[in-house]
Amino acid sequence: MRTPLSDESNVSLLDVTGGRNSQVLFSMIAQDISPRAATASKVRSDDLLNFSIHSLPLEEQSMFKTIMLIPIGALIVVFLRILIGLKTSGTFMPVLIAVAFVQTQLVTGIVGFLLIVGTGLVIRSYLSKLNLLLVARISAVIITVILIISVFTIVAFNIGLVEGLSITFFPMIILSWTIERMSILWEEEGAKEVMLQGGGSLLTAVLVYLAMTNTYVQHLTFNFIGVQLIVLAAILMLGNYTGYRLTELRRFKPLAED
Repeated sequence: MRTPLSDESNVSLLDVTGGRNSQVLFSMIAQDISPRAATASKVRSDDLLNFSIHSLPLEEQSMFKTIMLIPIGALIVVFLRILIGLKTSGTFMPVLIAVAFVQTQLVTGIVGFLLIVGTGLVIRSYLSKLNLLLVARISAVIITVILIISVFTIVAFNIGLVEGLSITFFPMIILSWTIERMSILWEEEGAKEVMLQGGGSLLTAVLVYLAMTNTYVQHLTFNFIGVQLIVLAAILMLGNYTGYRLTELRRFKPLAED
């Protein structure tokens, strides 16, 4: 059997002889550019020295569209930690969690994060009784996180929650370190500090997610590479700040009242 597949110009895209269930797949990515930029890009399409991200294949462009958003998340983390004084578990762990939220959607991501970390903390408390060395303990936690994600994914699929399948996008190594850090913090500082840092991490991840999913932010970071330099300059400026954080001002409230 021969089945030709043609486009509007009557040029065959696929010729199949003796085959069945053949498919033709296309990769597409949404991109907003001005007519002037489109014309200039077409003129330079054959230029060997074209270093534009738009010259890459669509799969790589889609990857860079996410990568270019990470500095925005880093800027938000720097602002919240240096100026606000918000505590997080890990420095840039909330950024990676926010990237996972982009893939899973916000509500599904938050529920999955809480389930994985909560279950992991329970299992990690049992591992602490075995007096394992750090490397072995972390390895055991990583395997545990993989098993937790696998079980939750299978259960979500069996009960018809298709959204639960996307929790596989969570960074397993980062989650393992988060569980380890929170478990040690629980033993040394108590549950209150764990709640503060865990809540701060989740709040930061949500704010970073909202910034990353903003269409204007996505457009600017992907189409204007100079935005990365502006973000870098802002981070360098914030890095020189040595004053009080917003959360520290409450300690001096009695002095202000006097």
